[in-house]
Amino acid sequence: MATFKGIKGFTVQTLSSDPTTPASVGQFYFNSTSNTFKYVQPGGAAAGTWASGGALGTARYGAAGTGSTSTQAAGLVFGGDTGSGTRMVAVTEEYNGTAWTEKNDLNTARGQSAGGGTTTAALAFSGEGPPPGYAKLAVTENYNGSSWTEVADLNTARYAGAGFGTTTAALMTGGTAGPGVTADTETWNGSAWTEVNNLNTARGVKGSGTTTDGVVVGSSPSASTAFENWDGTSWTNSTAMNTARSNAGCVGNTTLALAFGGTTPASGKTEYWDGSAWTEVADMANSLNNTGASGNTTACFAAGGYPQTTATEEWTAPDLVIKTVTTS
Repeated sequence: MATFKGIKGFTVQTLSSDPTTPASVGQFYFNSTSNTFKYVQPGGAAAGTWASGGALGTARYGAAGTGSTSTQAAGLVFGGDTGSGTRMVAVTEEYNGTAWTEKNDLNTARGQSAGGGTTTAALAFSGEGPPPGYAKLAVTENYNGSSWTEVADLNTARYAGAGFGTTTAALMTGGTAGPGVTADTETWNGSAWTEVNNLNTARGVKGSGTTTDGVVVGSSPSASTAFENWDGTSWTNSTAMNTARSNAGCVGNTTLALAFGGTTPASGKTEYWDGSAWTEVADMANSLNNTGASGNTTACFAAGGYPQTTATEEWTAPDLVIKTVTTS
């Protein structure tokens, strides 16, 4: 009768605990503590899951987050729409991976804005002002870890566009401007905004990345599977997502990205971009629409959503997955 050693040329290794490093992927072993055979499978986004995090102090939707230049354990959300009263708020909150702490407010209350950066150096720009005017905003503010300071305005006032980057290198694109949506794209160099090449399709979008490597997903006001990549010079239409969505969350870049939530039919559906194709992965526990996000495809958070909520969802994708092997 054939044995494992006869087939593979070596005996099964015995371990008292499961491996924890990516270098162990592909390993078959016997766990002497649980008395079971196990196998180490690759992790990554395909194995990721969502779980509830700490509640925001202020329920809202349309808040901006610091995006992929921050982390799941250290990110900001600012502004947003409470859905009642004066609606638009200037509230800034910081997440430490467990709980939210309120920081100094923006100078200009706004919803549907964009931003980027870190907990000590963030940028907020664009947005929708409070009723009755609901003005489209061009106001840009810089955060130093303590307070916000107004700096140079965008060339095109707008809301519901995509923004990402840092306090010295940021990008703004798409959104609602004037009587309708725009394809206008601008980059920030730390002191001024400059108009550059437009999106291929004018629309409201959500996005993530840097000024040389960015992505935008979906469309608003109508849901779409559209996906465009930014290479630092121009936008390119790329492989469509599986599920049409508007006001989705997004983290990542042209190589690895995650799109999540948004309006029906997207609901809480999450998709992973591996640089060539989109794959559906685990759904959000709470279906969030129009959230503020921070982090990357390995670990991120999505905070707030429509209708106004304090919910925070945390995405975690392990480096590896341990599978128990059944024998008979």
